[in-house]
Amino acid sequence: MQRSSLGWAVVIGLYLVLGVVGAVYLAPTTVIGQDLDTYQRAGELLWAGQDPYSGQADVGQDYQYRYLPLLAMVIPILGWPPLWFGLLAVATISTIALWYRTAGLTGLLVPALLIGAWGQQLLNGNAQALVVYLLAITPLFGRVGPAALALATMLKIHPVIGLVWFAGRRDFRAIALYGVASAVLLVPQLPWLDDFVRYFLNDPAAVETIPGMSLRAIHPLLWAVGIVVVLVVAWRYAGTRYGWLLATVAQLIALPRVLLVNLALLMAAPLPTRRPEAAADQASATSSTPGPAARPG
Repeated sequence: MQRSSLGWAVVIGLYLVLGVVGAVYLAPTTVIGQDLDTYQRAGELLWAGQDPYSGQADVGQDYQYRYLPLLAMVIPILGWPPLWFGLLAVATISTIALWYRTAGLTGLLVPALLIGAWGQQLLNGNAQALVVYLLAITPLFGRVGPAALALATMLKIHPVIGLVWFAGRRDFRAIALYGVASAVLLVPQLPWLDDFVRYFLNDPAAVETIPGMSLRAIHPLLWAVGIVVVLVVAWRYAGTRYGWLLATVAQLIALPRVLLVNLALLMAAPLPTRRPEAAADQASATSSTPGPAARPG
């Protein structure tokens, strides 16, 4: 037992070392509170009765507010730095706890490896930490899963792709609940949805991003084909233990910009280990099947 625990400690330590290397690599691009400043600027404009997407011509690609109005609506309340960073920390810790809950010690390997990615998002004040937690609970809690996915979609648009998981499982009730939850969340945003649409249709900065590791960096057509292929695979295997992971990878592939920090999205898919009891049941069923000699002739 002690030898096994020591072995796990060594493995997790090695993954953590690799994660720290990634954190060191990302350190020069880590600016504490950078993303929170972006949300606060949009929130100030919105609550002043102005277009929350205006005044972004000179802020640069990394400081563009490209999200639905909801985040700008609530940030004056939640954006007090101690409260905001506390929420992000709780969301991150809760996500890591889900990994441990679903996979035991094995589940700590991915968070350790990606400590640089999720660590930068946490320090920058990026809402992605909340999105990742909402995505992580979507497949684990059936009653709140569709609502969690809807809220995640309001914070960052890409979680809508998670619907492919429900579609592949033919869970149309969940899709309907997602639609209802999304409609409820969109109602208070109606006064600013026109600004949101006009921003994406008329402002080139809304879609001008550095592709990074995205397939878009090779060719937009390859990017489009890649999205379709991964969506089909995610739909086809939605009912397997890899289903939600594939739906999460589909979201990652669909991002127009993929940098090392974006790999933190993979934290949204805790991969459960194979259940020992299921394996035992299968073994028992196999052993109880009569062989040729035992079958009546």
